[in-house]
Amino acid sequence: VRRIIESESRFANCYIEEADDGLTAIDAVHSLAERGARFDFILMDFIMLSMHGPDASKILRMNLKFEGKIVGITGNALPHDIAHFIESGANEVIIKPLTKAKLVDALLRIRSS
Repeated sequence: VRRIIESESRFANCYIEEADDGLTAIDAVHSLAERGARFDFILMDFIMLSMHGPDASKILRMNLKFEGKIVGITGNALPHDIAHFIESGANEVIIKPLTKAKLVDALLRIRSS
């Protein structure tokens, strides 16, 4: 997953900041906001150490008022898992295995919304 994201971000001339878990992602968004900047979008895995993606997404939306796009990535293809991620704040959910085509399609959809 990381290899695909890194290769596509270089192609799209994007800066990536990587977080190992939901808590680190929340800290990164908060730190950037304190400097007057923001992430355009976040790719958030469902299962992570310390805090899972849906929980982190909910905190980003409710507590930090993050208005950027959140793309959830999960191997949980069950409808209720996808709905949970969306209800927690994700704009889009990609089902693993992640491919370049899935990533590009999702980013194009959220960019146009």
